[in-house]
Amino acid sequence: MSIFAGEAKDLIDRSSRPQSLIITIYGAYSRSLGGWLSASAIVSLCADLDVDEPSVRSALSRFKRRGILISKLQNGVQGYALSSEARRTFELGDARVLERREVPRDEGWVLVAFSIPEQKRELRYQLRSRLIRVGFAQVAGGLWIAPRQLTVDVTALAKSLNIEKNMNIFSAHHLAFQTTPSAVAEWWDLKDIGIMYKSFSATVQPLIRKWFTKKLVKPDPRAAFIDYTKALTNWRHVPYLDPGLPAEYLPKSWPGFTATESFFRIHDLLAIPALNYFHSVASGDLIKKSGNPAKKK
Repeated sequence: MSIFAGEAKDLIDRSSRPQSLIITIYGAYSRSLGGWLSASAIVSLCADLDVDEPSVRSALSRFKRRGILISKLQNGVQGYALSSEARRTFELGDARVLERREVPRDEGWVLVAFSIPEQKRELRYQLRSRLIRVGFAQVAGGLWIAPRQLTVDVTALAKSLNIEKNMNIFSAHHLAFQTTPSAVAEWWDLKDIGIMYKSFSATVQPLIRKWFTKKLVKPDPRAAFIDYTKALTNWRHVPYLDPGLPAEYLPKSWPGFTATESFFRIHDLLAIPALNYFHSVASGDLIKKSGNPAKKK
């Protein structure tokens, strides 16, 4: 099974997993409050998403061990803050996940060549896996390719793994001997990427029917938070696996266009009321625990 087929299968239940939902909460909402949330606020928000408290606390402990979250007291309230590395990861991913990607013209390719010694094969495996998850495809051996707009992504990846001395990055054009569409079809598994997009569309279509079959003056904030958080949890991996190929190299009726439009319809309608609901829970919880300063003498 390719990584794309696995991703398509994974979309079926990702939005019910405590770890996935907590990462979405921290990535999409927490930074608007500085990246720290009280433990009770996380439990409360996850309860809205049908995740029980023991599962939430277990996930938080795992994130703490992995260095994603840091246990921190704030105004005497126990909570968890994003680590600096996790914050950088989210900041790098914001544009990729939350901005509409225009279909590019063919402006050439970025090539990556690397050589990592056998004694560091675990690092080599990690690099290969993360190149795929950024949108690269393997041409041969240690040579990988992607559309030129992913140059920034792969540069950041190399720095995060501290492998600049083991890697070279080139700008290139495809000249011969295959046609470019034929070569692209060999480098990327477009069929399975398409299946991944179809799987996402299947998860989001009930929300499209729910929110767009009748006129709503103002979305209910709690309902917006629940639906948007689950949709974003399913979506946020998808743009990384799609390299963003020029339209002329994609199959006709490419399902990525429909899936992307569906997500951004939900995003445009629900993201702000979802954030407002998050603030009402997260900020309200802190005020309740620490007391209302306005009432103190």
